[in-house]
Amino acid sequence: MENGFYQHRTVVMGVLGFLTGIWIAAYGISLGSFLFVVLLSGMWWGLKREKLLVLWALVFFGIGILRYQIAMQRFEQSPLMNFLNENVTLEGVIFDYPDIRSDQVKLTLTVEQMQMDLEGKQTGTPIFGQVLISLPRYPDDFTYGMRIRVSGMLEEPPEFEDFSYKNYLRRYGTVAVLYRPFIDVLESASRWNIRFWIGQFKAAAENRLNRLFPEPYASFAAGLLLGSRRGIPADLTEDFMQCGITHIIAISGYNITLMIVFASGLLRFLPKKAQILGSIVFIVAFVALVGASAAVLRAAVMGILGLVAALGGRKAEVTRLLALTAAGMVLWNPFILVDDLGFRLSFSATAGLVYMSGYVENFFKWIRVYDWIPEFFSIREAFLTTMSAQTFSVPVILMSFGRVSLIAPLANVMVAPFIPLAMLFSFVALVVSCVWPWLGLLVAYGAWFFLKFIIWISGILAAVPWASVEV
Repeated sequence: MENGFYQHRTVVMGVLGFLTGIWIAAYGISLGSFLFVVLLSGMWWGLKREKLLVLWALVFFGIGILRYQIAMQRFEQSPLMNFLNENVTLEGVIFDYPDIRSDQVKLTLTVEQMQMDLEGKQTGTPIFGQVLISLPRYPDDFTYGMRIRVSGMLEEPPEFEDFSYKNYLRRYGTVAVLYRPFIDVLESASRWNIRFWIGQFKAAAENRLNRLFPEPYASFAAGLLLGSRRGIPADLTEDFMQCGITHIIAISGYNITLMIVFASGLLRFLPKKAQILGSIVFIVAFVALVGASAAVLRAAVMGILGLVAALGGRKAEVTRLLALTAAGMVLWNPFILVDDLGFRLSFSATAGLVYMSGYVENFFKWIRVYDWIPEFFSIREAFLTTMSAQTFSVPVILMSFGRVSLIAPLANVMVAPFIPLAMLFSFVALVVSCVWPWLGLLVAYGAWFFLKFIIWISGILAAVPWASVEV
């Protein structure tokens, strides 16, 4: 027993050391300074087992610093960096699904060749890297896997006073931006590429939701089901931010875990292992539906961990699995820890489920609210999941935005029971309308009621003068 506990602490301490090293390296602490501290620490602490545990963490702290520095060096040495503020012609493949918004379309281009205009002469050379292209809203017929040629001014992503767009794009490996370039389609996407068809399916789902619901309910439903921000009005997004419920329209570990808990509740009549298996199948289907991007895959992994925790997994085992999963993701891409809010929210929400779900349940029993929360459609379970995830997510939001929503606890309490119902009815309406349009429209009226209620509550609470404060 003591041996297992020590092994558990060894894993956790090593991961904490590694993640701390990544975080510290982002603020310029050099590896040489760290090695000097390690040397002094080793001489001071000697070879006792508990002291070795600290040294173990320090070693991984150094590995974290080294890993971040290697990633940063590779990013800064991208060949595209040498051609910033120059007129260039790039050829490549659209690497990700087009990000279609109300006023523009954003494409991520994997560059394979570049031509640069030098004194009227075109020079071509193979070159590799990623560029973000911003285009007018129409036409919007670009697809994943399409080969294109773009011409324009290659620019460095801008830095703002309270936001670094450069760091935001860095997490995806994107080094430069092109605004409104000239664009030519060279080759259509391969019909044999599974991601192409997933993208087509997602676009078709969004279009069908637009036929089932008026705005802003169509965009809201697409945000809940597909993680799409397309068409969501700025004032609605601001209301959600003021109320601290923006997480409901972002594909994060919290969002996916909420749906998994809901799905496992519907499968409650099955044995626990069958519930887990059925819920994992649900995750796979959902990930395929929303496009299987890197961010969604990370959220799905965190969601599975949340599922294991929610269905009674041993806390020590889930802790070790959570720590190793986070370390593996950050080892693959160190920038997600410091630049990707979605990753931090997924991690913190899952940690909240692992460590706080029991305390949250006892709290609502203590204030005599627990028995009032309905159990049908797993509303009670989804509500407790939401509140548990929020306990660790709120500090992350505060640290990231410098603003905390004082109304968030009340807002989450009021909307949490209706989120799974809105998602369920929207999903059923989407599926049924493919076969019986009139019946799908009828089900959509039920979804509209829950979507309308959530928007209505957020509007009322966001209008409260002390809804959020800057810190």
